[in-house]
Amino acid sequence: LAQLKGLAGGFGTLVLITREQFVAEVNRAGDGVGVVVFLHKPKHYPSAYMEVLLERLAAKHRAVKFCRIGHHDCIPDYPDANLPTLLMYRDDDLLRQCVGLAAFGGDAYGVDDVEWELAEAGLVSTDLPANPHAQRHR
Repeated sequence: LAQLKGLAGGFGTLVLITREQFVAEVNRAGDGVGVVVFLHKPKHYPSAYMEVLLERLAAKHRAVKFCRIGHHDCIPDYPDANLPTLLMYRDDDLLRQCVGLAAFGGDAYGVDDVEWELAEAGLVSTDLPANPHAQRHR
């Protein structure tokens, strides 16, 4: 189904969801559909930068559903220090969590670092030959 969605246009965007929509949009996304949930905070630079990267990845990997939700809307009292956070799901199973900048190699991360983590979770395929944040960024 995910491959068919990709061929038929798929998802392709980063959509805002609310706490009330979470189960329908994430846990019941469809058989075999991978979902990336981005916990963000408005007017927070690391969140704003991750949003730009996820918009690019959503356009590239259209078979995967990309959602964003306010961190306190999703998890009350979730610490700002844990942002950005990505939760990766398929078929109601949490496959992987990336919490904070360290999960992507630190402050100098980019789209390849995020794509690598999505590939490690099995949500996307990538042509990257190795983990881009295994070595220090310049």
